[in-house]
Amino acid sequence: MKTPLRAAIIGMGGFARHHHEALCTLENEGLVQLLATCEPQPERFALEQERWDFAARGVRVYAAYLDMLDAHQLDFVCIPTPIPLHAPMHRACVERKMAVYLEKPPTLNYQELDAMLEVEKRARFATQVGFNFIVEEARQGFKRRLVAGEFGRLRRAVFLGHWPRSAGYFERAPWAGRLVMGDDLVLDSCAGNALAHYVHNLLFWCGSDEILSWGEVGEVEAQLYRAHAIESFDTAFARGKCGDVEFRLAATHAGDGAVWQREWFECDDARVAYASRGGSEIHWHDGRRERGETSNTSTVGFLLQNLRHYAHYLRGERERPLTRLVDSRPFVHLNDLLFIASGEIATIPETHLRRQRTEKGEESVAIEEIEALMENFGASGLFPHQSGAAWSHTGGRATPADLPQLRSVVLAMRDAFASPVMARYGALIIEVTQLGLRAKSL
Repeated sequence: MKTPLRAAIIGMGGFARHHHEALCTLENEGLVQLLATCEPQPERFALEQERWDFAARGVRVYAAYLDMLDAHQLDFVCIPTPIPLHAPMHRACVERKMAVYLEKPPTLNYQELDAMLEVEKRARFATQVGFNFIVEEARQGFKRRLVAGEFGRLRRAVFLGHWPRSAGYFERAPWAGRLVMGDDLVLDSCAGNALAHYVHNLLFWCGSDEILSWGEVGEVEAQLYRAHAIESFDTAFARGKCGDVEFRLAATHAGDGAVWQREWFECDDARVAYASRGGSEIHWHDGRRERGETSNTSTVGFLLQNLRHYAHYLRGERERPLTRLVDSRPFVHLNDLLFIASGEIATIPETHLRRQRTEKGEESVAIEEIEALMENFGASGLFPHQSGAAWSHTGGRATPADLPQLRSVVLAMRDAFASPVMARYGALIIEVTQLGLRAKSL
């Protein structure tokens, strides 16, 4: 029996709760031992600490994560924190010779990812990024068949994601729906955050070198939209190329009704539809049909499998993490190129929106005919303006050579969003400021 890996988790709220539940299971399996956790206001999580039996397990609780890291010799640290905190926390762990399990996405800024990769060169173990679905045996099985050429040459991969979100979703944190905070690019969006697992899957199908490979994005056409009152986009349509493979992506938080997502890829000999928690179906072009089972597990179940894989990697029982930092580069590049290619985030006119109240009393907003437009885009590649949507714009095109434009493009988007607010309230702000200055002079 090997000694359990010494672990810590940064955080107790939000998705960190799932990390605590997963590590409880791995602790019972003898793989890990949770030594510590931290939270700026730990007293707010007294019930959780009792439920997770911290006292009996000997788990220490800290208010500051650096104090925690300095107090313990740890084999690895889980970082399930807000995206803007990932890079400094990752650096702090690597500098202390601690391996890192980092929640997705590692960052949404290609320059910050490059800096994180430089930091990781000093690490003994590779970081694993928590993109959930790559761990699925069925998914890897289909990728194995794809790489082997069983379905013929890969022509196209498609993802559609309809995940309605109410206004409360964007009010849950200061960075939610933001493009910029201070001098830092945040770039939060439907594609970069909530649906990031699936966008990563899309590029997984496009990777042709081996099973654990992701397609490098060569060019992107994109259109970005907002229906919610947020800086960033809540709806995206994009198509592009990874080598000679086409990809199509349509995602939205501005819909109503049920949450749904679809992912499939098309080859010379077959069309393969794959769904985590929903099975798979192969439509061979000669008329055959093949159906299969997928994992049908929960979010916590996927996290548990990923953490278990990483623990076995750290113990020398797996060759590599599932998704390394470097494997996230295609995902981060695609997210950045969406902004550059679109050139603007078009605000959907109120006349093309449907508003209603959720059961919790929060406002939800949906773009008219959004589901039909997404389905048509997946099938034909036609953007909304090509399908007659009155609210659409034409977007543009970008390649990785355009990545240095990211900051200037995003700052212009931020300013364009802010300008109508200033036009309406600017005079009042100036008047109040001047009154304040006069009061100080008195």
